[in-house]
Amino acid sequence: MKKLLGVIAMVLILGGTALAAGAAGYPDKPVTLLTAFNPGGGSDTVHRLLEKYAKGLMPVPLVIVYKAGAGGELGWTEVAEAKPDGYFIAGVDLPSINLQPMVRKAGTPGYRTEQLLPIANLLIDPNCILVAKNSKWRTFQEFLDYVKKNPGKVKAAIVGKLSGDHTFLLQFEKLTGTKFNIIPYTGGSKVGPALQSGEADCYFGSLSSSFRLENTRILAVGTPERYELAMDAPTLRELGIDLVSIKRRGIVGPQGMAPERVEYLQDLIRKINENPAYIEDMKRIGLLPDYQDAAAFARIISDETATSADILKSVGYKK
Repeated sequence: MKKLLGVIAMVLILGGTALAAGAAGYPDKPVTLLTAFNPGGGSDTVHRLLEKYAKGLMPVPLVIVYKAGAGGELGWTEVAEAKPDGYFIAGVDLPSINLQPMVRKAGTPGYRTEQLLPIANLLIDPNCILVAKNSKWRTFQEFLDYVKKNPGKVKAAIVGKLSGDHTFLLQFEKLTGTKFNIIPYTGGSKVGPALQSGEADCYFGSLSSSFRLENTRILAVGTPERYELAMDAPTLRELGIDLVSIKRRGIVGPQGMAPERVEYLQDLIRKINENPAYIEDMKRIGLLPDYQDAAAFARIISDETATSADILKSVGYKK
C-alpha cells in the first residue's frame, strides 16, 4: 500500500511539473532565427553554431531562415514588424542597425532601431583591411602608397551600403586623404570570389571573413591593440592611423515580446556561451564570444547610436 501511495505521489509531482511547464507554454514550436544576409557569410556561420548548441537546451528546434538585401535592412524590417510572440527573432549587426535609420530618406519605409528589442549580445568582430594573397600589395604601406597615388582607382568591397563596413571605409578615407571605388555586396560570402577574380581589390570589413575566405591576407586590423586571433596583423594605430572599428553581433526580437520569453532566450544564449566547445568553435571562425544580457545589450545599442551619429558627422555625411 505504501509503495502504491509513493508511486501515486510521484505521478502527481511529475504531473504538476509538466502542467507548470505547459502553463508557461514557451517554446512549444520551432523558433525562427532570421539571418539578414546571404548563406555562408559571417552571420550565417554564427547562427548555425547557435542552432547546433541549442539542441538539448530547448525542447524545440531553432530554425534558420534568410532574407538578404539592403545591407540587412530588409530582414531587420521584417523582424521589427513581426508578431511579438517570441517565435520570430533575428541576428543583428552593430553599428548597421544604428546607422541605417539615420541615413534613410524621410518617408522611406524601414525599421527604426528602437523597434528592435534587445535579447543578447553574442560577440565582437573587429574590422580589417583584407586583400587576396596574390595581391600586388604585401604590406599596408605599399597599399596606402598606391591608393594615395591612384585616387578612385582601387575597388574596395564592403558588405552593405552605409553599414559598419562602409563607415569604417569612410573614416579611413577621411583620416588618410584617400579615395576608393566602393563596391557594396549583399554578404561576406560574395566578397571572397570578388577578391580572387579581381572584381574587388580589397575588402574593408569583418576580420572573421579572413577565416572563411581562402587565399587572403590581412593588411591591418581596427582593434586598439593586436587581436588575439590575428596576432601577426598590425593595428591601424600601430601604423600611424588613429582608427578603431569593431562590430558587434547580437539577437533581437520585435518590441512587445513578453519579458519571460525574452528572459528564456537570453538564458538560452547564456548557457550556449558557457559551453567550452562553443567558445572554441567561435574562435576557430575568428570570433570572440562576448555574451551580454538583454539590459546590457540595450545599453550597448544606445551607446552605439550616439557613436554612429558622431561618425556620420565626422565624415561629412548628409542625407
